[in-house]
Amino acid sequence: MNDAVAFFQRPFPSANAVLLRGERPVLVDGGFGADVPALLAWLQAQGVPAEHLSLLVNTHFDCDHAGANHVLSGQFSIPIATHWAEAALVNARDAEACRARYLHQPVEPYRVDWAMEPGDVVDTGLAHWMVVETPGHTAGHLSLHAPALGLLVTGDAVHSNDLGWVDATRPDMLDAAEATMRRLAELRIGCALSGHGPPTTDPAAALAVAARRLAGWRSAPERMAWHGAKRVFAYALMVENGLDEAEITPLLLRSPWFVAYAAMPFCVDPADLVGPLMAEMLRSGAARWQGGRLVAGSPYTPPPPGWAWAPTEPTLWPM
Repeated sequence: MNDAVAFFQRPFPSANAVLLRGERPVLVDGGFGADVPALLAWLQAQGVPAEHLSLLVNTHFDCDHAGANHVLSGQFSIPIATHWAEAALVNARDAEACRARYLHQPVEPYRVDWAMEPGDVVDTGLAHWMVVETPGHTAGHLSLHAPALGLLVTGDAVHSNDLGWVDATRPDMLDAAEATMRRLAELRIGCALSGHGPPTTDPAAALAVAARRLAGWRSAPERMAWHGAKRVFAYALMVENGLDEAEITPLLLRSPWFVAYAAMPFCVDPADLVGPLMAEMLRSGAARWQGGRLVAGSPYTPPPPGWAWAPTEPTLWPM
């Protein structure tokens, strides 16, 4: 890849982490809060213990990327940077911040120190990384581009063979995602490091596939809706480490995203969406029954029992 970066491909519920090496090392995305010990061990193995980091950059504020912020900033005094729009929501403790309430996902409190804007530069002393706006997965999503190295850290803007989910209740985010693919296609990229999965060694091909998929979602919005609903529910199954059958409907009905999806685009009563979603989860392999519990189909590291809904400090926004 390149001596200027180290790539930590992680199982769910964490996103991948990228270490930007240099005199002022920078970590991009710390992962899920319960997975901090694994992150600290990996950093130590890279010869850059957490206390030596100069900055933590979040590509966006979902809990699989920003959940470790509370520990990394509080225990190691690492300043945090992210897109200015998401920084404003976090620092104001806005109800929309981190999508914690909307997605019913745990995020412990933290504060953003650098509200990044497009064109800002992260200088590690070894490379210059340009801030690029890449909205779609979230409105304030950003990526980091090192033109001299031909490297791009994409977060969930695009993966080697997939896209981060786009909220089907926000048609403007589909427009934004399509504009992001066009913007990235203009950059010099030899390798892209995404938030999930392996490095992308043929970014042009991945971007072309992503653009076609987005076009397909535009012509068939229900496909985008099912993609997002399955992704969010599968992640809930990981954080909960599976659900008994009797727990499924109550959890979905108290999840704002599910109620919103039922209203639009599915246009049904939320209770009437539970059965179709379950059927689609099982059909697609996004979930399976195991020992009487519904579990996620993708590999993941179960959080410690009780961690998700009983953290050591209150969640950033009440669940």
